[in-house]
Amino acid sequence: MDELYREELMEVYKHPAHRGKVIDPTVEVYEKNPMCGDDLILQLKIEDGKITDAKFSGIACSVSVISSDLLLEHLRGKTLDEAKSISKEDLLAIVGLNLTTSRVACATLSLTALHKALKNYEHKNA
Repeated sequence: MDELYREELMEVYKHPAHRGKVIDPTVEVYEKNPMCGDDLILQLKIEDGKITDAKFSGIACSVSVISSDLLLEHLRGKTLDEAKSISKEDLLAIVGLNLTTSRVACATLSLTALHKALKNYEHKNA
């Protein structure tokens, strides 16, 4: 892996821009990765059919933190349909790491939480 990219990812891990809490979230979900022990809370603010804010919190490994932060950066301003269409392959391309099978579960924990949050939101607003 390119050393500059590795340094950028370590900076994301040390100072994730999207770690924290959303003020008055529209939807909030909890996900756990039993293989790694990651606990993730994902909060979304949805206004006029778009994601206007997204934050995560919890205790997670470096891969989960990095992928969560990069995913949430990618989400801002997306419509719900655009967010729903993000696949595991899309997220892994965004993260850009060569991961073992067990670490893919770490990287996709935030995506699992996102899809759950969107489903909960749609169910609540149906």
